[in-house]
Amino acid sequence: MATVETAFQASAIWEAFLRERSGQARETLIQQYSSFANMLAAKLYANRQVDHIEFDEFRQHALVGLMESIDRYDPMHGASFETFAAHRIKGAILTGVEKYCERQEQISARARLRKERMQQLLLSVAEANTDPNPFMRLVDIALGTAIGYMLDDSGMYQSGQEVQEHNVYRSHELRDLIRVVDRLVTTLPEAEEKVIRYHYFQQVRFDHIAERMQISKGRVSQIHHRALRRLYEHYDELKLLRTDY
Repeated sequence: MATVETAFQASAIWEAFLRERSGQARETLIQQYSSFANMLAAKLYANRQVDHIEFDEFRQHALVGLMESIDRYDPMHGASFETFAAHRIKGAILTGVEKYCERQEQISARARLRKERMQQLLLSVAEANTDPNPFMRLVDIALGTAIGYMLDDSGMYQSGQEVQEHNVYRSHELRDLIRVVDRLVTTLPEAEEKVIRYHYFQQVRFDHIAERMQISKGRVSQIHHRALRRLYEHYDELKLLRTDY
């Protein structure tokens, strides 16, 4: 009897939603089928291929799939909602998790590149800087790091990735600055331009750059450091001293 009553209530909610598309009816359906979506998420989570993803990530994507299924469901096609939604919820979870893993891998790869870059920059500054003042060496490292972050953003811009910036005016200024950086890179000597483009625009590690250019990794570090210093000399064009945007 309870099952019949529950089915009748569900049918009434669907009729109300399909007739009016009201937010309240939609929310009621989401709550009613959330346990179904969580069950599908739990099954996929139990069979996951990677361990570093939390169950909440699966559950969030399941909710997205559930909401899309509710919006697209048409009972006139004859299938029950669970049958219609199961495939879409699973698809939303798998697609979402795949994108999440790709983003995490990109973040990890960029972190590894930045760590390697800092290590090589420290070595290059120590070898090239004859100033006995440790503060000036620190300034040299800071300048190199600042230019490096600018080039990182330029690489993202070239590859079509969005540079996230909430302030519209600042975003416009940043994009202009990135274009200036890109133009300046083309003015570098051939070896320096290659190292910069390989490392920042193509995300190639220093040891792999060394293999491509058939030089030592230490030589790549020297070229990289010299290129950053040369770019810094154009700070007026880079607008690095501006803080009003």
